[in-house]
Amino acid sequence: MSLIRVEDGYLALFNIFHTDEAQGQDRLIDTWRSLPPAHTQPGLVAGNFHRGIDGRSVINYAQWESQDAYDAFIAERGTQGRLNEALTFSRLDSITSEVVHAWDPPPQLSLAQPWFTVVLVIKVEPENQGKVIKSLADNDSLLGATPGHVSHAVHRGLSGDYVIEYGQWADEESFRAFLGRLQEQPSPLEGLVTYEAYLSRLEYIRGRS
Repeated sequence: MSLIRVEDGYLALFNIFHTDEAQGQDRLIDTWRSLPPAHTQPGLVAGNFHRGIDGRSVINYAQWESQDAYDAFIAERGTQGRLNEALTFSRLDSITSEVVHAWDPPPQLSLAQPWFTVVLVIKVEPENQGKVIKSLADNDSLLGATPGHVSHAVHRGLSGDYVIEYGQWADEESFRAFLGRLQEQPSPLEGLVTYEAYLSRLEYIRGRS
């Protein structure tokens, strides 16, 4: 199990793989399952692999102790080989970030309770990033009164042009009911952002134990 908390100060990496079919999902997850535990990789805290319910995406929420540790991992020959193979049947969006706000209690990523997960990737102009972060953080009271909401955390994309929310829900129905109510109200971010929502469930954790 891993936690998403501001105070840990980890580099949070969203690797979103897109495939054309469910077999691609299986191949990607099988590749990561074949790797040794996280403690064998210097600086890796955990890799958390989610299977998209669309049948065509795999989201890895990875936590690293530092940017240097992640850069060293990417430079390894074995990493390059696995990544190049994966990119023969998928494409990758990779966003580095830091946690700037988390619900209390914070998200717990555990296979014992694989919550319905929503990764909201928001594209924004750098000058509006702070406004988007504040808007999402101010949603705590609304989400706290929403049936089915479990936890969430807001991330600041280090490039300046992304904000990512990692949300956990009891089930898909609860999230879609919340989304329906939300769409009936005017948004303070109208015209400032574009976004993609990735719906998934946690399937495999590359942890330290």
